[in-house]
Amino acid sequence: MIRILGTVAALALIIIMAFPFARDAYHRYEIAKRLDSRDRVAFENWAGDPRLFLRSLLERCELTNGPGSPACDSYR
Repeated sequence: MIRILGTVAALALIIIMAFPFARDAYHRYEIAKRLDSRDRVAFENWAGDPRLFLRSLLERCELTNGPGSPACDSYR
């Protein structure tokens, strides 16, 4: 019985520790599939938060095209 509880506790600890990495990988995947090829290359070299990268692309697009531009909808 103790062996089963120890195994369950170890498995739960592994899942809890792996969750942030899995969530970050999922966000990176979701953002990467929305980008065009030029932005995707820049994103692959990005070491920071994926949401911050998308926000910087949105800000760059709004500076170029104006705030609320339909051309920037893919970055929202």
